[in-house]
Amino acid sequence: MVTKMCFVGDTFTRKPPKFERFIRPMGLRVRKANVTHPELKATFQLPIIGVKKNPNSPMYTSLGVVTKGTIIEVNVSDLGLVTPGGKVVWGKYAQVTNNPENEGCVNAVLIV
Repeated sequence: MVTKMCFVGDTFTRKPPKFERFIRPMGLRVRKANVTHPELKATFQLPIIGVKKNPNSPMYTSLGVVTKGTIIEVNVSDLGLVTPGGKVVWGKYAQVTNNPENEGCVNAVLIV
């Protein structure tokens, strides 16, 4: 059983418990993060796209476990950020700054 905060996507469905190697409790699943933009000095609640790197363990990265220091990808299309070429940016990386398993939410800072 994974007793840490986990990201599960929209397509996540549980297998029967007999066939599940790692059980993710319902109360520890997360889909959104409170992300602070360092230049705008504003915080937005953005949907998480995926977990890119967890410094604690490579297995945590593959399981989608979110701990302090984890690099997550968030959907920033609502912010209206554009590239110099004029295309809309929809995914950016953010680093988790709190312990989600203690606080029950994910706080992160956008990596610019």
